[in-house]
Amino acid sequence: MESENYNYFMKVNLEDYIGKWLAISNKKIVASGDSFKDVYAEAKKAYPFERPFLTKVPEKDTMIL
Repeated sequence: MESENYNYFMKVNLEDYIGKWLAISNKKIVASGDSFKDVYAEAKKAYPFERPFLTKVPEKDTMIL
């Protein structure tokens, strides 16, 4: 499932999440925010038996197009 969540991350439009932490489970964004700890806690609360894919969406200046 981890690779499926990663593949989802690579394909989804992340424009609304630039600079934010994301948690992805079951091929959907289940939490987002400024704090890794808060995003992880929110994802675990929603999906306690899943291991979420966690990442920070880079700022636009960081991304190579």
